[in-house]
Amino acid sequence: MNEQSAIQFLSDVRKPLLILHKAILDHERAEYEREFGPVTPAAFLQVLINGSGFRWLMPLSTIIANVDETLDAKDASAEDRIGAAQGVGALFSGEESAEFYERYQALLQASPTILHLHGTVAPLLKGLKN
Repeated sequence: MNEQSAIQFLSDVRKPLLILHKAILDHERAEYEREFGPVTPAAFLQVLINGSGFRWLMPLSTIIANVDETLDAKDASAEDRIGAAQGVGALFSGEESAEFYERYQALLQASPTILHLHGTVAPLLKGLKN
């Protein structure tokens, strides 16, 4: 992978990752509210930030932030851009976080919406291997 292909990948994957992240949060909120009752958006944000049950999502949130920072940084090096692209691939292959990967795989089975959205990310991930 070269710098230009990394920039293209990061640009292409950014929006699908954001949409996927939101769908996962929506799914997790619905599950949380089934168990504990309705919560306000602010209360759910506090649960996300402080609750240990949602720490598995942190690697995805971090990867998305890294994609944004790398795309926005005028002084990012080729290694930074390539590394950010490879980080996305590592997360979705299970190399980066086993906990995220296991929970994510279970969500693909549990939620048709998340499975569908994964279908927008998967072809981009395959492009990393070429």
